Amino acid sequence: MSDFTKARIAIYGDDASKGRITGTAAFHEFMFNPESVRVTKSMTPKQGRQAGRSAPKHQFTSGNPAQLEFGELLFDCFDDRKNVYTEHVQWFEALLKANKDLHRPVRVVFTWGDGWGSGGGPSQVNTGMWFVTGLDVNYTMFLSNGTPVRATCKLTLAEEPPETEEKASPDTAHVHAVSRGETLQAISASEYDDPAEWRRIAVANGIDNPLRLTPGQRLLIPPILR
Repeated sequence: MSDFTKARIAIYGDDASKGRITGTAAFHEFMFNPESVRVTKSMTPKQGRQAGRSAPKHQFTSGNPAQLEFGELLFDCFDDRKNVYTEHVQWFEALLKANKDLHRPVRVVFTWGDGWGSGGGPSQVNTGMWFVTGLDVNYTMFLSNGTPVRATCKLTLAEEPPETEEKASPDTAHVHAVSRGETLQAISASEYDDPAEWRRIAVANGIDNPLRLTPGQRLLIPPILR
């Protein structure tokens, strides 16, 4: 069919010149489109314990990476009598190996026509970069000399947030109960994800000596408005 579009994984941007096996393409098309694509996203809230409350209030800290899981992907090279590992599996396997030039995982993007990766699918798939975290390969057919010619693969990707993404910050004031051994810098790092913001808390609470906090002391945590 003329409108049949194959799904593909492509190496993102400058990673294509550093993060792949020499001589291989910067993208790889699935031989057969996946039967299922599973997207999961979660977040772990911080529990803000306060005296006198029967249960803690929850605050947003950061989200966990989204996971992208493909159902069984079929690669079949029997008709051409070619090695399915070198033709297909090796490309994905390379993305799981350490890279001395990047010093981090190779970033990839997933696209599938107009439905995924270009505005038509789930938002984190359209806007996010990914890296491969898992590859499960089952070789199911071989030539008489042992060459594998058919394989099914399960592929798992994890979200890589954009480098320009801004960090979320509290937008409402709340109260923090000081625990034993806590410092303003530690509280600032926990509340704002930035220990340098401790002065904001000190000013809001009239604290002259940031090293002298009393366990159980209640501090007003002012918002950071953008």
